[in-house]
Amino acid sequence: MQGRILAIDPGGRRVGLALSDPLRIIASPYKTLLISSNDDAAEQISAIIQNEQVTEVVVGVPLRPGAEKSEQAKRVEVFIEVLKARIEQPVYTIDESYSSVEAEESLHRMGKKVGDDKGAVDRIAAAIILKQYLQETQG
Repeated sequence: MQGRILAIDPGGRRVGLALSDPLRIIASPYKTLLISSNDDAAEQISAIIQNEQVTEVVVGVPLRPGAEKSEQAKRVEVFIEVLKARIEQPVYTIDESYSSVEAEESLHRMGKKVGDDKGAVDRIAAAIILKQYLQETQG
């Protein structure tokens, strides 16, 4: 299957997005959305899916070792249900427990301060989620 994949790193006020190229080789940070609700996020994401010819969506869910889900994981599951009701593309999930930490470390290595652009962490975290998904699904 070809077509772009959109990766989503959902948060309460910001949602980080990353896009693959149409051949699904490269994961690139795309945009950070400022949102007021899950419906608002789903509406903005739906428009991006149409504009960027996205054929598949992957959402990062923070999983913890053990059986109990974190509050954030529960919020992400609600977000996913709202999103699925809005779009036709398949939505997959992947563990993103440490993607934000990795994103912050990446920014520090580039000599940038996290506080300068909080949305950068979200975009880079989404790109990390997408890279992981591409590796897992394409060998």
